[in-house]
Amino acid sequence: MSYFHVLLSAVLVLTILSGAAATLVAVKGDTRNSDAQRKLVERLSHIALLGAVTIITILSRVLNG
Repeated sequence: MSYFHVLLSAVLVLTILSGAAATLVAVKGDTRNSDAQRKLVERLSHIALLGAVTIITILSRVLNG
């Protein structure tokens, strides 16, 4: 596996897991009454968003040369 595939796979896995965890905590948890759960969901969502931006950046650099 090349460095590109390892990097893309790692970012993809972290992005998917962060998004899934944020969704799970938001759906199952009581985020209205718990500041800690709300902060956790916000941070996991930020990680997922940064991961999506990173994936787009990696792929655009590969496609543009």
